[in-house]
Amino acid sequence: MAMSDEQATRAVVDTIVRFGRALDDRDWAALRGCLAAELDTDYSSFRGTPPARLTADEFVALRRDGLAELVTQHLSTGHLVDITNDVAICRCDFVIRRWPADVADQRFLHSYGCYTFVLRRIPRGWEITGITQAVRRNEGDPGIHGAFGRRSGR
Repeated sequence: MAMSDEQATRAVVDTIVRFGRALDDRDWAALRGCLAAELDTDYSSFRGTPPARLTADEFVALRRDGLAELVTQHLSTGHLVDITNDVAICRCDFVIRRWPADVADQRFLHSYGCYTFVLRRIPRGWEITGITQAVRRNEGDPGIHGAFGRRSGR
């Protein structure tokens, strides 16, 4: 039986929520399960790096390394989903909270902005084929994040 538009929209949003939860739980297999074999990424507004096409395994390895010494909370809201045939585009607002795993270290790095996800329908649901992160504001110490190189001290 074909999925209704409402069911398809819910499945897209569920994939994005699972993506964020997998990052927070450090469940790298679950993160990999949300991704297509290759995906287009644009984190230039956060990292200052150019957009790139990565394999899912490269994407997961970068997240594993960058978040290794952090506790995170990825929140997304206001999901606007547009589905055309087997392609979905979801735009949502995000808050990403980051703290050092060492609770004695009171530094933090929190980001606020908008994601645009591109997903493809597959037999088992949806997989992410593209991620663009548009950061509107960062607060805190970027030195705690592996993408910027960690600095010691507070």
